[in-house]
Amino acid sequence: MATPNPLGSNQSITLERNKTITITKRTVRFSHNVYQTHNITGFSEGEVDIGTIPWLIIIIVFFASSIAAIGNSGLGGFLSLVAIGGVIWNLAKPKYYGLLLTLNSGDKKLFTTSDKANLKVAIGAIYEFIEKEKDAIYQISINNGQVKGNWIQGDVGGNALFGSDD
Repeated sequence: MATPNPLGSNQSITLERNKTITITKRTVRFSHNVYQTHNITGFSEGEVDIGTIPWLIIIIVFFASSIAAIGNSGLGGFLSLVAIGGVIWNLAKPKYYGLLLTLNSGDKKLFTTSDKANLKVAIGAIYEFIEKEKDAIYQISINNGQVKGNWIQGDVGGNALFGSDD
């Protein structure tokens, strides 16, 4: 799981919502972006926390509240509440889940969804597509949290269509 934050790593993760991904033998396309398939290092399930307060800052505020409580109980109590609020925020905030596309440059694109079952089917289809070097076009649509995928053209074999109709 990646956690982008101002003091941490993995700031190169971009969240993508409501996109259609088209994969051919040579390219991967979505929106106005086109990548050659040899620049893709991975397709996988991904989970990312956005807006995390770094734990180091929470610990520093907690110790500062202890020191401030010695001289001024009002400030110490306030800083303690801030530290507790930071812990609650880190534990209760939403996590984004979906298809993680990793590029050679280190950039990562996370296509967010809550449809884990069909996401696994899509990743399996992408694996088969890349492994067998099929001369076909595969399209994945991630809209409103649903994942749908189908073979558009070429030597498809296997499943022609999947998706949730919720």
